[in-house]
Formats: sequence, structure tokens, C-alpha cells
Amino acid sequence: MARLLAIALALAHVSSVLAVAGVTTFNDFGTQSNVACAGFGPTNSQGNNIFAAAMSDLSPLWKGARCEGTMDASKCNGHGSCVNCVGPACPDEELCGTCFNVRCTGSLDGEVTGACTANTIKVKIVDACPATHPANFCKIPQFGGTIRPQEACEAVGVNALDIATTARSRLSTFQGNLDIDIEPTTC
Repeated sequence: MARLLAIALALAHVSSVLAVAGVTTFNDFGTQSNVACAGFGPTNSQGNNIFAAAMSDLSPLWKGARCEGTMDASKCNGHGSCVNCVGPACPDEELCGTCFNVRCTGSLDGEVTGACTANTIKVKIVDACPATHPANFCKIPQFGGTIRPQEACEAVGVNALDIATTARSRLSTFQGNLDIDIEPTTC
């Protein structure tokens, strides 16, 4: 019995070593007309209790070329929104259909009311969250917005996922965005 417990503890340690720190924002994929990954629909559920997610093309986990496009201030209204919200093409997102386990580790926004649920959810990458999309870069202070770059897919080196809004309550009771652990898994 003691040996089985030691093996279980060792396996738990190995799986936590594979996880990387990241952040999540939330998106209602059902309000989109399409997603960057061919063959996937713009829905929050990807079947079998799997939630849709978009990955920042600045994330260290991203594979493939960054999305096309430039950060053009004329596409921003100077108050955090875009006036020409057409996004760039992301023809080389190599993580389409890849799944990750995600677990909340805290409030990204510093909330003191709420908590992580200790649940782990599974997300499938069906979209991109490109730094050169005006709906993202117009939110940050450099373009007149008030959102921190790490909460708008605009921070280099941050493992950022934009996860389906329907997953929020499964991860935490916090109202804002989350610090998370991300771990590759099978779909």
C-alpha cells in the first residue's frame, strides 16, 4: 500500500512538471462568424465536455508563423475599441485541434472575492488570438485602451488562452480573468 501511494505521488509530481503557467481571458465563440482553424465551428463546446479556446500567437506554446497583419492605430477609436475590426489571417496555426488541460491557480486581476474551484477542464484550440487583430491591440494603453497587454493577447512570452465563456464557472468563482496552469493532453 505504501509503495502504491509513493508511485501515485511520483506520477502526480511528473504531471505537474509538464504544466506551464499562463493566463486566460474568456470569449463567447458562439457570437463569432468563424474561427481561424479550418474544419472547426465557432461554438463554445467542442463536444465531450471540451471547451473551445484560442491561443495568443505571442505565446511560447504557439507553433507556426505568427498571424499576418500590423498594428495600425487608425483601426482604433482611442478609447479601447476598434473601428475597423477585421482581423489578420492566421494561415500557419499548427496547434489547431490540439487539447490542453487547464486549471485555475488564482485571479489575474487581483480579486479577493472568489476562488479557484480545483477543477481541471479540457480545451481544444480552434482559433487564434492574434496580437495584430485590432479587437486585441486597440484595448491596450498604447492605442488608447485600459486593458493590460497580458489580458489582450498582446504580451510576448505569456501563455495566453482565450477560453469559452461557458468554462468560467467550472474554473473559478472569480469574475475576472485568471492565472492558470496549462498542460498538453490528448483530445
